[in-house]
Amino acid sequence: MNQDYVQNIKIITEGLIEKIGFTAIVEVKPQETTPQSFLCSVRVDEGQNFLIGQYGTNLSALQHLVRILTRKKLGEKMDIIVDVNDYFLEKKQFLEKEAAQARQDVLEMSDSVVMRPMLPYERKVVHAFLSADQAVMTESVGQGEERRVVVRPKITALPV
Repeated sequence: MNQDYVQNIKIITEGLIEKIGFTAIVEVKPQETTPQSFLCSVRVDEGQNFLIGQYGTNLSALQHLVRILTRKKLGEKMDIIVDVNDYFLEKKQFLEKEAAQARQDVLEMSDSVVMRPMLPYERKVVHAFLSADQAVMTESVGQGEERRVVVRPKITALPV
């Protein structure tokens, strides 16, 4: 069944990209995170900036459309990450470095650190990266485009 999903996601993504005027090589791989989680890697020689958009907004929209069209065709909700020329992969590595620096600052100052405003995808990466950390915790605060991650020290109970 996974191979059917992979093939359908590939066809849908290639068709969508072709309809908006680009030629791409598309590769889809199942991810180990959940049974219906897929990474759709798109390679383009031209038009990368248009497909990605400022701060990845066009890429997020493309990903949303691929998810909707796949759900409509297969009747199942799937977690599909669409990445053009490794934009999200590089962004994830950058965000993890930012999160690690915020963690270090929290531990050095013993106080909360408020990170810059982030898109939902970016906040999700930061939360996931720091989720297993025993020394800090995260939460999102703010509204709309000003929503950001706050990294706080975890408070441990004192022995009685």
